[in-house]
Amino acid sequence: FDGKPESVPPVRRIFDFDGASAATYVASVHTDREWGGRSRATFRVGAAGASGSDVCGVFEGFIDKGVSKVQIKGGGGRMGFAMLQLRRADEAEVGCEDYESLALRANGDGRLYAVSLRNSVPLAPNIAYQGFLAGDRGWRTFELPFTSFVATRGGKMLGQPRILDVA
Repeated sequence: FDGKPESVPPVRRIFDFDGASAATYVASVHTDREWGGRSRATFRVGAAGASGSDVCGVFEGFIDKGVSKVQIKGGGGRMGFAMLQLRRADEAEVGCEDYESLALRANGDGRLYAVSLRNSVPLAPNIAYQGFLAGDRGWRTFELPFTSFVATRGGKMLGQPRILDVA
């Protein structure tokens, strides 16, 4: 026994950034500028260089590390952030019931990043499930088991456990 399951589903790409399939996804970028902050970010499809493919999605920018003047509930201001939201253009759900993890190939810079997923449970429309990735500088494949995602609302972890339903 080599420790591997007898059958492993093949890798399934959710988004391709090959230039030909731009109509398969819709990308939107949000930053703290929407609340008076100074962070900036962009998303484009460009040359991947060392990524191992001809092209890739490039999400880049500047995160303002200062506290904004906009107050949030409970006191204090918002910290800088940048977010890339990718959706399927056909609005179809991505079924992940045959999978145990999300794999993401990214060029790390040593900082901690959150990956947020949402499911289609109508009773919890404002809950996002976040997995975290951090790594050394350079290209690598991050694997985030679905069991490692935690329930959040408004960027804050919820006190009670919520399960990410990938079915």
